[in-house]
Amino acid sequence: MSSQLAAFCAVTSFLWLINSVEDHQIIEQPRLSSTLILLIASLTSYAISHFSDWLPGANGRFDDELGLSSAGNKTKPISQRNFPKKPRRYFVLILIGCIILRLESFHRVTADLQCSKPGLEAFLPLLILGYQLYSSPRRPRTFDEERDDFTRTMFEAISEFLTRSLYILVPSTFLISFGVYLALISEPKSTLFCSPRHDWATFVVFVQWVGVVLDAAIVIIAWRILAWARTTKSRLRTLAGILLVSGLGAGILWGLSGDGIGSDTLFWFDVVVDGLTLATLLVSSSLLAPEGGGVLSFVGVITFIAGFLLSVQRVWTLGSWENVSGWGTWGAVVGMSAGFALFVYATDVKKVMFIHRAFVVIALVGVVIAVSIFTPIKMSKGMDRHPLSKLIYDSRVESDRWLIHASYSDSLPAAVREYRERHYGRDPPKGFDKWWEFAKQKKSPIMDHFKQMGDDVLPFWGVSPTRLREDTRKAAKELDMALLQIQNGTARHNLPAENPYKTIMDELVELTKDFAEHLPDLEMAINLNERPRVLASWDQVQRLAAAGIKRKKTSSLLPGGSSADNEYGKKDMPEPRLAETVEKEEVLKNTMSPKALRELTALSCPTGTKVRSGVHWDIRDFCSSCAKPQSNGQFLTNLGLSLELCHQSDLMRLHSFYMTPADIPPTTDLLPIFSRSKTDNYADILLPLSRLPATTINPPKSPQPFSKNHQKLFYRASISRPYSGKDLLRGGHQERLVHLTNLPSSSRSQTRLILPDQSKSRAHYREVSTTTLNTLLPFDTAFTSYSPCTPEDSSCPPHDFTHLTKPSTDDAPFSNQYLLTLDSATSSSPLFLPALSSSSNLPFLSTIFKEWYTDRVLPWVHFVPVDVRFHALHSTLAYFVGIKDQTKEHGSTDGRWIAEQGAKWAGRALRREDRQVYLFRLLLEWGRLVDDGRDEAGFKISS
Repeated sequence: MSSQLAAFCAVTSFLWLINSVEDHQIIEQPRLSSTLILLIASLTSYAISHFSDWLPGANGRFDDELGLSSAGNKTKPISQRNFPKKPRRYFVLILIGCIILRLESFHRVTADLQCSKPGLEAFLPLLILGYQLYSSPRRPRTFDEERDDFTRTMFEAISEFLTRSLYILVPSTFLISFGVYLALISEPKSTLFCSPRHDWATFVVFVQWVGVVLDAAIVIIAWRILAWARTTKSRLRTLAGILLVSGLGAGILWGLSGDGIGSDTLFWFDVVVDGLTLATLLVSSSLLAPEGGGVLSFVGVITFIAGFLLSVQRVWTLGSWENVSGWGTWGAVVGMSAGFALFVYATDVKKVMFIHRAFVVIALVGVVIAVSIFTPIKMSKGMDRHPLSKLIYDSRVESDRWLIHASYSDSLPAAVREYRERHYGRDPPKGFDKWWEFAKQKKSPIMDHFKQMGDDVLPFWGVSPTRLREDTRKAAKELDMALLQIQNGTARHNLPAENPYKTIMDELVELTKDFAEHLPDLEMAINLNERPRVLASWDQVQRLAAAGIKRKKTSSLLPGGSSADNEYGKKDMPEPRLAETVEKEEVLKNTMSPKALRELTALSCPTGTKVRSGVHWDIRDFCSSCAKPQSNGQFLTNLGLSLELCHQSDLMRLHSFYMTPADIPPTTDLLPIFSRSKTDNYADILLPLSRLPATTINPPKSPQPFSKNHQKLFYRASISRPYSGKDLLRGGHQERLVHLTNLPSSSRSQTRLILPDQSKSRAHYREVSTTTLNTLLPFDTAFTSYSPCTPEDSSCPPHDFTHLTKPSTDDAPFSNQYLLTLDSATSSSPLFLPALSSSSNLPFLSTIFKEWYTDRVLPWVHFVPVDVRFHALHSTLAYFVGIKDQTKEHGSTDGRWIAEQGAKWAGRALRREDRQVYLFRLLLEWGRLVDDGRDEAGFKISS
């Protein structure tokens, strides 16, 4: 029982490590993390050695107890037959060297994980088996043993054959390893790609194999050393010493590498937890060393359990896009089950963590039968109709309900009641009646739904008006900021004539002219930079938002001629001084690195979320759990949820925004800054702000009909930015798109999409060559120019985008039916609104940014959403344009309908007048927030 408890602890700690480490912060600083984890595990092991008498398991092995001197004793128990040879004195040094080299190989592979091959670790048991066969030559049978053969029963002979025969041990170990390998390679892959140097992938795979060989060497040598310790205390202290010296060796390499020291509290928490868990794994394993079951049985059991749990999990995804290889999954389960059933007898494992091997074998037989029945049923089920067809229909129905919710009010009193219900019982701001009249006059289709605006301003209810006014002036002095002032019904800004952003502020002032007379006096700090600016912590934002909810309007103020009304909104504000010239070069010296930006972003997420827990480092494999909440199969269904980062830790390494330095570091204080766009984690307040004329895209005045345009998915972008690391060149969203649709890497050699069966009565997810699909589907994706490095940067890694550059005219995008609109590395695409406004084009939108209009355009009704991971891009385009042997009429009709609906809606809800309606209401909200009498300054209908 004691040894089974140790085995249980070893297996559970191992499973916890391999399933949690990919979301931990330690991968950001691998060498430092390795050093600290080894040192913590060493100290823990040493501390546990003081309580060795309380630990389960044998208390050491002695030569006379083992009877090793009586060679050839046929009565030697099975546990002693597998006991390792006595280690040499220099084995400890070899072990320490192997540990340090293994850590370095791990760092090398994880640095280019997308170039690695999945599943190679599954062959570790085979390597250990090869060592065991080599180091344990078969002993000639004695006369007494041959004579005993005639006295054994049939069952004894079978048992003897299973436990001694290499004909059982070799195939059983192979079946376990190969089954685990099949389970691992069936995981869907991400769209990251490897280096364009063809030999680099080979080198990474070679380092992987070196790592597996080192794993085998470490396990074997450590087992020999620990098994020969005389007592449990000496064994644990030997283990502690090995870990200590290994940690110091890893620390020397960390010091030579020049890596920094982690400053994030969560990093240190992860290091401590992983160190303690590693200590649990190693201490538990060391307690099993003198049991004599052999290192192969221990490694085989752990490999089987880890692989079997994964394969059973894969069974539940059969038939979905995540698992199109049904028989591969069936083969993994059957192979592992058959192999392990023989393995426990071949290695004489009596119990598998408290469960007798006979019951384990019976359970495995039941699993094999169940999977053999379930697999063909699940794989033949298929789909009666394409899921996008149903999704588009459901979205049409939902859009009608949304429009009713967005414009529920039909009168001013109804609008006031609706406002109170949606704003925690608070009355609308003073001047709400003027806004209502203005919105009605402009024929706004949205009268009640301003959720984004409400969410943006809510935290600032927890900040005093005086502080808001001071912070506004403070923020306006920063680089690429402007001050908008409204006083006595007149709007003005502080940008001089030579400022390149003056045209943007002039247009903003122009938008206010039709309603400025109804606005209170106020000032606003406007962010003119492409990147958002306010990255406050989640705790700070939630604390202030909670305070804002509590501050409900308590006054019985009525609109009319009260003294409070006459004083409301009037402030003594000096005319804004012209914005001072800021030395941009000096500011840019404080550029924030992508790593530091990711750490700040993590703090903007709630505790317990994936991003807060750590950065997802397994960039080779697709993170199904990250995409599943907002998806139906492959396809994106919930755009709002897809814009929330905190449950999608993989996006930190899949979007250029999180992989490029921030020229102007974001502020972590909740400053009142208004911006054009932001990601969900930023606390900027969104407003309808135009772009620089040079970046503005205007559709042609006389567009062609949708059916006359080229049936292509078109994308162009010009990339010119300082080099931000090889991660960006391989994982940036723009780079991944162009590479995927032109030069798919070996890791993405197959793409999963929906195809009909031969009778065309049902459809199934199938794997098709990505290269073949790229020729069958009308992709036209390229860069107009690509310069990821500064000219003087001689260390710029090679890239394969030079020959993927094509020229593009201003009208080129609009001559195609389908336009793919992607974010830049800093903001949302300027092409989306022009594409949406034209019935000749259907925009495919892939974004992580929000703008003022984001919650009033509906996916699958006004545009086609595309996940930033691009795992469904081929399937989505195939639905609309069709591919060989697949009809496209229905998809083409849906595409034309969505393009027309998007253009109609843009002509109703995204006009200049709609920007004015949004801005008017936003300025009323902000004018109340910065007024000292804001708690009493609400609008009520006179009784």
